[in-house]
Amino acid sequence: MGVKRADLQAVFLDVDGVLLDSLPQHLQICRDKAREYGLHALRIPDVDAFRQMVASGVRVSPMLDFFLALGFPSALAVRAVADYEHEFMQRYRPAPFPGVDAMLQRLHDAGYTLGLVTSNTAANVEPALGAAMRHFDPRCLFYFDRSPEAKSKAWCLSEGARVLGLAAGQCVFVGDQPADAAAARAAGVEFLGVSYGWGLPSGSSGIHMVDSVDAIAEALTTDG
Repeated sequence: MGVKRADLQAVFLDVDGVLLDSLPQHLQICRDKAREYGLHALRIPDVDAFRQMVASGVRVSPMLDFFLALGFPSALAVRAVADYEHEFMQRYRPAPFPGVDAMLQRLHDAGYTLGLVTSNTAANVEPALGAAMRHFDPRCLFYFDRSPEAKSKAWCLSEGARVLGLAAGQCVFVGDQPADAAAARAAGVEFLGVSYGWGLPSGSSGIHMVDSVDAIAEALTTDG
């Protein structure tokens, strides 16, 4: 990262692939919907193949893009999004990665203000994170459905900095996709990538990367 850790005051985190271990469940709902809709020729990738798709730059957020990227025709992709909104938390509810609550507590104890910037909805995120939601500043919860019109992650990051009265360079975004890194660049905030999520492999060029949940806190609280 390009600034000293002492200059950072806020951490915004993506949710799916950073805090929630939700990729297998997202791929499963796609398999189930393809079967339900009679898309028998559609082959939904496994986790490794999907990560390679994302790493290559395929756009998979928000969920309409996810279904389209996997080959759903446009009309059925729209239908699948509606089904997803009603069914995902009932039938496919994901859990946080091990260590998420402790990592967030460590960042909070270090003095960071914490926020969420996600392409998912509040109804999916908050029940899945459960008690870990206590760590986040209510002013900095940027869900896909927070506004009547969807906002880009870059806009959300800029707005989060503005709400907190911080310069963009005093904020860092933790994400797991090339699109997350691009959003951070567009907003002028620092970026920390995780390799265990949806599509940023270890050693991604020009990106400061960590390989575990615990390492997020380590990277943001330890000098050197």
